[in-house]
Amino acid sequence: MAELLDVAPMSLRKLSARRAFVLERDQRITAEPWRIEEMTTIRSYRWIWTSAVASGCGTLAHIGLMELKSRLHLLPQFDPATALLDTLSPLFARAMHDGAPLWLLSQLNGAFLIGLLFGRFFHRLPGGSGVAKGFLLGLAGWLLLGIGLFPAIGLGPFATSLGLGAGPALFSLAMVEAYSVVLGAVYAALQRPDQKIEPGRGESNHA
Repeated sequence: MAELLDVAPMSLRKLSARRAFVLERDQRITAEPWRIEEMTTIRSYRWIWTSAVASGCGTLAHIGLMELKSRLHLLPQFDPATALLDTLSPLFARAMHDGAPLWLLSQLNGAFLIGLLFGRFFHRLPGGSGVAKGFLLGLAGWLLLGIGLFPAIGLGPFATSLGLGAGPALFSLAMVEAYSVVLGAVYAALQRPDQKIEPGRGESNHA
């Protein structure tokens, strides 16, 4: 019983010391307006680096799937990246020397830009979780690829002109979802618990 009586005052002293520390910290921040402005700026741009990290993880997932496709020799005739390069390379032939268009297009594949847009409008996208938002983003991207890009680069709607049945369409869905689902999951995981509002809308709760 005596030991319990000794522990209780010690716990109270620790709690009081912690409260005093928090109070002193808040007073110090309040007395320095520049510090509040600095913290607000950091919070306002947090979504940029989290978007970049999430986009990088999504790109790695996409590259991993494509490497698996190559090693297993899955749908070797279905190679949208090569078809895209073959279609766009002539556009750069006069402006850039040989080999440069391939490097340029490999870097400007849109993944980073998509990641930034995803982060910026994360709280406006449908879906109750990062994975759900990423999945819906991937589904929309897959439809755009199948209806818009594939016909433009000579593959036909959903690459049906290759004569491989539904294989290319299904694999292209897996390609897009590998990126977008990982993008959504990682971006959501990097958010602080108190970040419940859209970037740029308010300052006190945004992190």
